[in-house]
Amino acid sequence: MLKKWLKFIGLGLGILLVTALFVSQSWLIGVQNSMQNGFYDFDNPSKDIVVVAIDEKSLDKLGPLTQWKRSLYASAIEILNSKGASAIGVDITFPDRSLHGPADDDLLASTLKTADNVIMAGRYFFEQGERQFELPNENLKLRADNIGWINVGLDRDGFVRQIPIYTQKGIDSIEAFSLSIARKHLKFPFIKSLILDGDYKYGPGIDIPVITKVDKAKDEAVHLMYINYSAEPGKFTRMSFSDLLSGINVDRAGNMVDFKDKIVLIGPTAIDLQDHYLSPVSSGIKMPGVEIHANNIQTIVEKQFLRDQSRSSLWLMLLLVVAVNMAIFARLKVRYAIPLFLLETFGFMVAGIIAYESLIFLNVVYPGLALTLTFVGTYLLRFILEQKDRKFIEGAFGHYVNKSVVKKILKDPKSLELGGEKKEMTIFFSDIANFTTISENLDPGELVHFLNGYLQDMTQVVLEQEGTLDKYEGDAIMAFWNAPVEVEDHAKKACHAALNQQKRMAELRKQWKAEGKPEMHIRIGINTGEAVAGNMGSEDRFDYTVMGDDVNLASRLEGINKQYGTEVMLSEETYNKINGDFVCRELDLIRVKGKKKPVRIYELVGLQTEVSTEDKKKVETYEKALNLYREKKFEEAKKIFEGLEDMASKVFVDRCSKFLNIPPSDNWDGVFTFTSK
Repeated sequence: MLKKWLKFIGLGLGILLVTALFVSQSWLIGVQNSMQNGFYDFDNPSKDIVVVAIDEKSLDKLGPLTQWKRSLYASAIEILNSKGASAIGVDITFPDRSLHGPADDDLLASTLKTADNVIMAGRYFFEQGERQFELPNENLKLRADNIGWINVGLDRDGFVRQIPIYTQKGIDSIEAFSLSIARKHLKFPFIKSLILDGDYKYGPGIDIPVITKVDKAKDEAVHLMYINYSAEPGKFTRMSFSDLLSGINVDRAGNMVDFKDKIVLIGPTAIDLQDHYLSPVSSGIKMPGVEIHANNIQTIVEKQFLRDQSRSSLWLMLLLVVAVNMAIFARLKVRYAIPLFLLETFGFMVAGIIAYESLIFLNVVYPGLALTLTFVGTYLLRFILEQKDRKFIEGAFGHYVNKSVVKKILKDPKSLELGGEKKEMTIFFSDIANFTTISENLDPGELVHFLNGYLQDMTQVVLEQEGTLDKYEGDAIMAFWNAPVEVEDHAKKACHAALNQQKRMAELRKQWKAEGKPEMHIRIGINTGEAVAGNMGSEDRFDYTVMGDDVNLASRLEGINKQYGTEVMLSEETYNKINGDFVCRELDLIRVKGKKKPVRIYELVGLQTEVSTEDKKKVETYEKALNLYREKKFEEAKKIFEGLEDMASKVFVDRCSKFLNIPPSDNWDGVFTFTSK
């Protein structure tokens, strides 16, 4: 009986793993999005938002949009402000100078200078992998806080559900068009963009839930927010641009339009202008981009921010669905289970609608998938267990190995034989600093629990970067890249793993601090070189591992970190393979214990795209001082090192002081020899 239930437990874990794969790969997310389309309460457009439409009527009266004078927009802004508009957004980018001469641009620029409640449009796009910007031309003399990005987040199905919150242009952080306009209306001061604990700190009392995605092409984070659609296409108060200029202040239904304290958006609605998108509330009719911005402005002003269900609650939900239903289906006859299955499926939909009313997008697809897999899997397993003529072969590896090793063994059983191959690899060692001292303050149970969680998180980072886990030695982790299967850019992937481990450790330190645990840091050593990879040991017991001098060097570099106060140290061989994508600081030229050949060592600072200009300057300053040191200009080098203050600089301050007292020999080569490991 126990074996039977163990099989059901195994099935449940398998279902959770399959579901986890779907979740991690975002499979079926399109189905989830389609179901969410039906949740929106889209019959409640704000009366405080007015769209001044560049429509067919305006084009017929004023001519093609590209030939309009900028003075028309200046007049529109002046009219709106004379009528007490709170904030004005112009959903036109004006990248080119006016066809009607500089005076035409100057007139609009003069109007924008006096009207401090106007946001002009800009957009960004990618060309040959590089971000390009389309901004109002220089004649308009706009500051960054008078511009908003009109970019929208386009899902795979062509629907717009999200808006990028902000994007950097140089040192400027420019918000989305809708956020900038809402900021003017709410009279919030312009601030430096800040995301903290998953929320965008927009202004007093307004924290916007952030959806963070990674742009794989650029390897950078993109921060978005959900648009909580309140109106279908054409439902916001709308009047023609040409009517505004003519003094005809009526909407399409003939009602008078009051602009007092209203948010006014000037933008294209004419079909020919091709600024229309599918939205969750489109019902097959595309929505003008200006109305998408209007919906997001209403989301912000009314603080109706949507957020995804938390990952922890989703996993709890999946666990309960699988565990409870498997316990039921394992005993219940199928004719009774089918109605229960259908009832639960309907219940997920009802729960999704109720959660939306609380501004949460409850995932209903993955629990539905888990329920379906549980239903089918349980009854299939029950059928199999009842068949006496089937045999089950159960086996497991005696120790943990990387999936790539398993695949290779399955394809080539001969790979289980002892032996190895020599090839270039990148070797990785990580260790917790001062862990022996820290562990003395933990009881054995706490220590085991801590190590299991820590090793799992750090190993996951390695595996995500296609690394192979070699072994654990207490709190130490050894891993390598480019064996048993070829890994392109293995040195870069190892460096990504190192940086990601440090990021994860920063998150864990916050968690440990809240739990009253000591602060912990890890040191990492990385080296690229030739090593032997293969099965080492005896016929009875062996491990897939790597051996060689370059493996030992990686281990030594991990330990040498503490001498310089660094967290990630690279050899010159690794540095040569990653230079350009990462910011590195040359630390020293050293000779490790037991080796005659000196090694140039580097600190891995971070990705080029993530390291601040200030930190890059510090790296340059340090390396300048290092060159002076090697030229025996110890006094000059010492002064520069003293201004940097980090531990590595202090090491050289001490060395310079010693050499100023006792100069080195004439044949001094600048190499520092370590006498201990």
